[in-house]
Amino acid sequence: MKNFNKLREEEKYIYESIMAARKVQSFLWGEFEETSADIEEFCRMFRKRVSKIDEIDFNNPHYKIELKKRVLQICAIGINFINKLENNDFPEKPLLPSNLSNYSLSN
Repeated sequence: MKNFNKLREEEKYIYESIMAARKVQSFLWGEFEETSADIEEFCRMFRKRVSKIDEIDFNNPHYKIELKKRVLQICAIGINFINKLENNDFPEKPLLPSNLSNYSLSN
């Protein structure tokens, strides 16, 4: 990236987070990107990560690692979600059953 050193500290975190999330997305979502999840499934994915953040013990000396991991997962899901939104790439019904049923709104 040109002029990376001229970015404000927050902008550097944004850039680094997006690039790291993209790597995570490519690694984790490789074959999932070929299938289609509906919007509700993406919402479940977000809910799961947020609930995992709620479970972090901030007295643990390594809590920042766990917190960064969950935030990065949320970024990766968000990037994939935005891509699918922009391309209108959502099926009316999911092709695969959800493995996140306990994170649905109906529970």
